[in-house]
Amino acid sequence: MQTTGTLFMSKTRPTVNTGTDGSFRLELALVDNMGRNPATGRDEKEAYRVHWIGPEAKAFWEAHQGDLTAGAPLHAELERLRAHPGPQTYPPMPELRGRVVRLQLLPRRAPAPQPNTEAATA
Repeated sequence: MQTTGTLFMSKTRPTVNTGTDGSFRLELALVDNMGRNPATGRDEKEAYRVHWIGPEAKAFWEAHQGDLTAGAPLHAELERLRAHPGPQTYPPMPELRGRVVRLQLLPRRAPAPQPNTEAATA
């Protein structure tokens, strides 16, 4: 299965290592915030654990490692997605695992402008 969309960095820090063949390997824990479920009234989230191997992954890491913090939005193109039992969470949630084809860091949303309360009281 392949998918493309906007995902967000989870609180879990990225993992970087080297494969047995010497290739650069990047592992990211991402979250799909699917919005509020009207039946339960809770925010629904889906967990992803993705791997990216090779020189493109290394270049992305070197350019953006300081920006890959919790909540950072990413445009992701993923392949080979499979559902696996997730980490110990309540309620239990499966984790989707796959391979990165492309990844692009997106700008964070600017905070909403605050009303000017000074002008209203003058």
